[in-house]
Amino acid sequence: MGRLFHIACVLGLLAATASADGDAWTAIHGDWRLRIDGGGEIYFARLRLAPSEEGGSRLPVAAAFEADGHRGRVASAAIESGFYVVEVETRRSGMPAKGLFAFELVDGRLTGDVDFESGSGVRSYEFQAERLGAGPAGASAPNAGGPEPPVEATATQPSARGAASQATKRIVLRQGDGGYAGAVDTEIWAIAPSKPLDRQGTMTADGNNGGGESQVLMRFGDLIGDGDKQVPEGSRVVAATLRIVVFDPGTTVYLHRVLAPWGASSTWDGMAAGVSVDGVEASPVRDGFNFGQINMDRQEVQFDVTQTVQAWADGEPNRGWVFVNTGGNGWDFYSSDWIEEDLRPSLEVVAAPR
Repeated sequence: MGRLFHIACVLGLLAATASADGDAWTAIHGDWRLRIDGGGEIYFARLRLAPSEEGGSRLPVAAAFEADGHRGRVASAAIESGFYVVEVETRRSGMPAKGLFAFELVDGRLTGDVDFESGSGVRSYEFQAERLGAGPAGASAPNAGGPEPPVEATATQPSARGAASQATKRIVLRQGDGGYAGAVDTEIWAIAPSKPLDRQGTMTADGNNGGGESQVLMRFGDLIGDGDKQVPEGSRVVAATLRIVVFDPGTTVYLHRVLAPWGASSTWDGMAAGVSVDGVEASPVRDGFNFGQINMDRQEVQFDVTQTVQAWADGEPNRGWVFVNTGGNGWDFYSSDWIEEDLRPSLEVVAAPR
């Protein structure tokens, strides 16, 4: 990763001249979904790149970064030796952090490396990003001799069930909202291994909850279909976001897609001593994670679940997610049974025909 540290040293010198590469920056304007490979640990984030709106700014691009509910902003941007270099200021584990992205535009995708620097040191990752939507026409990448072909939106066609609408569709599911009643969440606990815990207003994911692990299972049923508040089967999932409201800080929690069947009355013993993240009971690929740092009594936490909802739209069974805590400090949030509807979990999906 020596190249990245070299780039960091020259960012200040390059920022003043990078505006001359306007066409190159225009080529990457838009919303991007990042897949960050941490050496067996996969993370997802969103990066929005847009023209700089500050009148006297030397920055050639404005950016907004979001990962697991934490937002960041662009601190510097430049082009060096044919690579885009964007430094983002954000937070990790409740502490200020910087992400230094160095990448190329290759076949309509961003491909490169990122260094995250925080109080715990520097960690390096590889990443790729796909554009959400269509890209700008007639713009050139920094290492290209001519215009970069625009990234076209997927051609529209009827879904597998013959949905008539060809427009992008946005739905938001929350228990009780507009008559929706398909949300199911339950806690399974090693200390009460045979007791169903599905009718609680709050849930806890904890690696040591009173001497035994507790996990939370969550599913939004009736998600795929032809109804007004359903995602058409076979559609392209542009974005999907799971939102929950957390009220008690705890240690880092991971979100994994469940592969094994379960129901509202499932228990710790019924799930064979909890859900194992082994590729059989739950996917080892994380849909997201949260470091557990809560800055107020109630805080909304977001998870990018686009990849999983796309799998469901493509025909895989929807068995929801499991929240797995990595330590002994419980991570507590409101469930779909909580009395105040606006504090219940919600799932927002934006889908388009293929």
